[in-house]
Amino acid sequence: MSAFTKKGEQKGKAAKEARENLKILESGLGEKQFFGGESIGFVDIAAGWIGIWARMNEEIAERNLIDTETMPLLDAWFRRFLEVPIIKECPPPQDKLLEHMNGFHKMLTGGRIIIIIRRH
Repeated sequence: MSAFTKKGEQKGKAAKEARENLKILESGLGEKQFFGGESIGFVDIAAGWIGIWARMNEEIAERNLIDTETMPLLDAWFRRFLEVPIIKECPPPQDKLLEHMNGFHKMLTGGRIIIIIRRH
């Protein structure tokens, strides 16, 4: 999240830390197609959002987090994960998600915090 919310030199440091943590995740893949083996499992589903978030971060915050050069196993896993039919149906439309995340990024980096209180 820091790579998404920080500015300047702090953003670079946060992105480096995020990549180090993502490499730890990548090490869990080994030679397997998915974290649980040859088919999608619980860890894949729990971690799948990370790939979606990383791609949004790359586009909005202009920091590369996962790529074929630095994390080839994680990059390939994410591509396979998104091709699983049931997963392919689930994410919101990319343009809507990008619009939402861009607004969220501006709010977080612009110093404005909006608090919504709902009363029942």
